[in-house]
Amino acid sequence: MTQFEDLAETHHANAALESCDAIGKLTYAAESGQELRSDDLARLAVTQYVCGWWQQVMDLINSEEADGAEAIMRIRREAEQRLLTGYPTIYGDLFAQAMAQAGRQATRQFLATTQPLADALSKLAATAGPALTASATPHDPAATASPTRAWESGRL
Repeated sequence: MTQFEDLAETHHANAALESCDAIGKLTYAAESGQELRSDDLARLAVTQYVCGWWQQVMDLINSEEADGAEAIMRIRREAEQRLLTGYPTIYGDLFAQAMAQAGRQATRQFLATTQPLADALSKLAATAGPALTASATPHDPAATASPTRAWESGRL
């Protein structure tokens, strides 16, 4: 497992644990007759959405469609697109509005978490990309360099 795959798995596990914690808090409040608070419901909704973003990353990795870095970046692009176009304004239904807001918050959180990776990969592409394409030969190990290998070798 690569460093990026470990990173994705850690974030996914943390999101799942936070979601379980939010569920547990709401369940306890409901079972003990306490008031269900809106901030607890909002936390649950946001953690569910964040967990969903990381689950998509893990699905790509586990199906071997992409390595860790590529999976994170692919889902990051989907999240950016979703934030720009995917949460329509809903009038009248307050719960639907709140869920859309939770989705936006979770998407922003996912993007903020993955921003350092995006910056590092952009830096790698800007500095190493042109040199690799100009000088790489079929037997040159640099010809098959991936962001994951570059990160793990300390070039990022």
